[in-house]
Amino acid sequence: MKSIVFCTSFFRNEKDWNARYQRWLDHYRQIPFADSRLLMIDDGSFYTPAAEKIRSIGCDQTIDGSDPLLVRFANRLGRSALMSYPGWWRSFLHSVHIARELGAKKIIHIESDAFLLSPRLIDDIEQQQSGWSVLWSPHYDMPETALQIICEDQFDKMDALRKRDLSEFNGLLAEDILPFTKICRQYIGDRYSEMRIPILDHGILRSGKINKMKFFRSDRFRARIPANADFATQVTPDQAIWLPGK
Repeated sequence: MKSIVFCTSFFRNEKDWNARYQRWLDHYRQIPFADSRLLMIDDGSFYTPAAEKIRSIGCDQTIDGSDPLLVRFANRLGRSALMSYPGWWRSFLHSVHIARELGAKKIIHIESDAFLLSPRLIDDIEQQQSGWSVLWSPHYDMPETALQIICEDQFDKMDALRKRDLSEFNGLLAEDILPFTKICRQYIGDRYSEMRIPILDHGILRSGKINKMKFFRSDRFRARIPANADFATQVTPDQAIWLPGK
């Protein structure tokens, strides 16, 4: 089934690009999604990567060729508050316009700090032919919308969201708006960078005073991505990832 695989993007400089987006691009270039197109949909980034890394076009230009593309909006909408992020909404919802332009039957949305890590999850994504699926964060006990699979039968719903005024989404979580039809809870994965190593959940180490200490807030006390994880989200540059099956 023809698909697009995309993340939303914004980077201020080359350092931002290399630390996060180049890593995402390198990872997903090596994952064998059949008949897919790799894209970033960009919220007016200040920095432009070299053409040999990724080709950039404007959001109103016709998409051609088969190489990975950075599809850019000229102006930045950004994020003015925790619950106000019109830049993300515009980029995310623009994917349905691109999918239809390319004749794709599936949209695979993978945020730039989210990584697929197991063949079984990739195979499941490949097999899905209907519905709007998301994964699950056990730590937060909520749907994980950093990874979404939106099939063609759901494109009209996504397009209806795209045509709404972005101000309507202010103050609301994407998890409360997106009309997903399936939550895939069978896969192992979470926002490990936001979790502490288990020893910090016992005894005196659970103290609020302990948690406020700079030493205990360092990277060394964050949970590591387990070897049996199918996916990880909110991945930081210092966290190791691997290709599925490697």
